[in-house]
Amino acid sequence: MDFSTMVLTMYVAVEDDPDTDERVLGVAVEQALLAAELGYNPWFTEHHFRGPWHSDPIQFASYIAPQISKERYLGFGVLSIPYYNPVRLVESMNQLDQLTKGRTLYGLGSGFAGIEPAGLGLDVEYHRSGRAAEDSLAIMQRLWDFRTGDPGYEFETPTQKGSIVRRVTPAPYRKHHPTVIRTASRDASVVKAAQMGLPAFLGTFSAESTLQDQLRVYRKVLAEANHSQAIVEECLRWCTTDWLAVVVADTDAEAQRRAGEARAEHLAMRNQYVARYGEIVGPVVQRKPGASAAAAYAAGGDMHNLIAGTPEAVAAKVRALVDLGMNHLLVRFLGEWPGKTRHISEASMRLFAREVIPRFRDIPALTDPRALELT
Repeated sequence: MDFSTMVLTMYVAVEDDPDTDERVLGVAVEQALLAAELGYNPWFTEHHFRGPWHSDPIQFASYIAPQISKERYLGFGVLSIPYYNPVRLVESMNQLDQLTKGRTLYGLGSGFAGIEPAGLGLDVEYHRSGRAAEDSLAIMQRLWDFRTGDPGYEFETPTQKGSIVRRVTPAPYRKHHPTVIRTASRDASVVKAAQMGLPAFLGTFSAESTLQDQLRVYRKVLAEANHSQAIVEECLRWCTTDWLAVVVADTDAEAQRRAGEARAEHLAMRNQYVARYGEIVGPVVQRKPGASAAAAYAAGGDMHNLIAGTPEAVAAKVRALVDLGMNHLLVRFLGEWPGKTRHISEASMRLFAREVIPRFRDIPALTDPRALELT
């Protein structure tokens, strides 16, 4: 089983001053290097106008790559593909895939809304509907397929256009395309990911079905799609679920106490951010109908599914994922690395790595989507 962790988790740029950028970038580097040392694959997210370290995550990952073990992967959760020219994005992804010998995991999706789409030149509704990401991914697939000598390929979207007569270089290290993990917030996206032969984020982003239901649909469609065995195995290995708020401690009571402390600091930062900058959309939030995104974000709508307990208790929850056939877990540890609760996040990272990961490291991924019946 593979384990990854998100660097700076759900960072909120309350210190929005140029003089703080160097410090925050340094903290992100520290956490990324420690994560890799402990056995996690470091993952990086993408946001714009919200802090210094994740506005160019591919460049950040390129800085981290030569400093960590060649056994580790680098991941992105997610690259906001509508914000890129498709040719430039494919070039950048392929380049890093070559330089890391295929050890990159590209979560791809629309990215978050708020002020980002307008700031990057996208029509807000085009972005919000998901069409911008769908259009971009379709073009990227064609670019990965294109070979010099093929008939010319032209593309045009409301924001990008191009005319292709030669292949994009470099090619990816992994044949056909780098490892791409597609967001799947809707059941239709789960089906499409399986049809395209792409791993998917399952459970976390779903607004419609449970993780078990999504897995059942995904594997059924994958089995019927007539992909090569190599593609099927890649899909089953890298389908990902995401734990958004995790604290591990020696006792359940201590884990709950630390979770409360870390959550309080994080919510205070969010409330401060919303008070200063108004209506925003942060990371994944669960909000009631009619509630504003800012209110849900400030209330911690993405931290309701807290996982806090001893290594044994947390390992039992990992075992439940293994029993469902999940092979890749992205863990986000509560605690603000640039703030006062870094010690909580770091202690959880170390305890999880020491007491939980070894129990599951040697469990192989499924190779047959029909091998595990989900009832």
